[in-house]
Amino acid sequence: MPTVSRSIIAAASVVVAFLVGVPDTTAGAQQPSHAGGTALGIVTTVSAAPFDSTLARLERAITSRGITIAARVDHAAAATRANLTLRPTTLVIAGNPAAGTPLMIADQTMGVELPLRFLVWQGEDGRARVSYDPIKSIAARHKLSGRDEVLSRMTGAIEAIVAEATK
Repeated sequence: MPTVSRSIIAAASVVVAFLVGVPDTTAGAQQPSHAGGTALGIVTTVSAAPFDSTLARLERAITSRGITIAARVDHAAAATRANLTLRPTTLVIAGNPAAGTPLMIADQTMGVELPLRFLVWQGEDGRARVSYDPIKSIAARHKLSGRDEVLSRMTGAIEAIVAEATK
């Protein structure tokens, strides 16, 4: 199966996981989500703060590291415009071309998954969460190799951003 098809399937799996519900985790815990018994690699961290504070902290943590927020998608507002109801759910798309471009040079299809996405959402229990797809999982889907140093640096930055947002 070509890499592009695998990426589309992975993206569809993430949507399915979100629609069927990402399992609750304890505050600060990170664990993969599952849909149909298959690990997707998505990491979800429960926040100690409410949704609005978590979203604001996430954006501050991103920009304070010199990372650019490329877009912000308010899924709940879009649902309202479609006469549907969705708990607060906002996707923050952010990246750093200095880190992402070398990955796309190695495999241009990485551009399907970059910039990175952070989903801030409110669970049925009212608690905010931040979910993301770890960069090493993304790279593995693309069979990217030889970029361990940049992937490790990106992993550290992503984990620090999420920790700061959810404390």
